[in-house]
Amino acid sequence: MDGINRKQELETLVELCRELVRLGVKPGLSDARPALSVRTELSHRKVWVEVDALRGTFVWRRDDHERHPLDDPAGAAARLAEYMKRRDDAGPGEQS
Repeated sequence: MDGINRKQELETLVELCRELVRLGVKPGLSDARPALSVRTELSHRKVWVEVDALRGTFVWRRDDHERHPLDDPAGAAARLAEYMKRRDDAGPGEQS
């Protein structure tokens, strides 16, 4: 996805958003930048998901550089949902 523009980034994030909703995860599109905020419950911490156009991936958990190919939003949604479940089950302040 070389040369991906802002419109394509948003369209890709919207596809991911739809997949996350199907899995019961609560996404929200940022109006300040092309990104999704994702959480399982309103009281839980958010995870930010962005598009890395140069690598053709969704990226989250920048500390671990967690990535998934842009052409597989369903797979990315499943990985995000699993990560968030592990993180939320670990409790506040704990890493999974």
